Amino acid sequence: MKVIILGCATSTGVPIVGCTCPVCTSGNPKNNRTRCSLFINTGGRNILIDTSTDLRFQALRHDITNLDAVLYTHSHADHTHGIDELRVYNFMNGKVIPCFGDARTIGNIKKNFSYIFDGGVTAGGKPKLILNTVSEDFEADGVKVTPLPIFHADWTILGYRIGGLAYLTDCSGIPDETMEKLTGLEALIISALRYRPHPAHFNVEQAIETAGKLKPRLTVLTHMGHELDYDALSAELPEGVTPAYDGMELTLEEPAT
Repeated sequence: MKVIILGCATSTGVPIVGCTCPVCTSGNPKNNRTRCSLFINTGGRNILIDTSTDLRFQALRHDITNLDAVLYTHSHADHTHGIDELRVYNFMNGKVIPCFGDARTIGNIKKNFSYIFDGGVTAGGKPKLILNTVSEDFEADGVKVTPLPIFHADWTILGYRIGGLAYLTDCSGIPDETMEKLTGLEALIISALRYRPHPAHFNVEQAIETAGKLKPRLTVLTHMGHELDYDALSAELPEGVTPAYDGMELTLEEPAT
């Protein structure tokens, strides 16, 4: 299974427009972060988690020419506002794209992008998507996926598990029932916004603490803000924990069929 971290930034991206802090003005390309999105190739299928604001650029950078399914974590702008880029895949591949999310996310996507789903709107191009509400294990074009309810402040949103990979972005807490589904991980990708506490996101300390409980082989920190310098953070993290960077690739075992 091939995994590409297309983007690992918080909602503003890094650098932030107008900011002159050391990270935003850094010459290190690993401090240049686009909004969060994840690409997975498994069993010959291409799965995308979230249509980030920067999806067009991310897809061009990684030559992603086909998508078989999209999984949505939640409906905030940085995770959904690249949705219109999906119509290119309709054009190229001649097929409708199935999209998955929880009831709140699917409802908000229908409302926020009504021009896509309102049959009365015919002007202009729009993607052809099938929205699916999920709460239990499901298959995304033949790939088994486990939805993972997590907390994002007062929202319950979804992370996802595919095989030995778990993806938990925008996480501020994990219910016990979800922790039970996170055993035996090969890789955990988890949000770590900054050093200071935040009401809607794990900070670095909380992400490390969670990794210590779950004991995956590898933990990758994502959804990072401009307080976190890649080199400085890398130097202080415990063994088996590393910051993400845009374009980071993981090669994991294929899920059991």
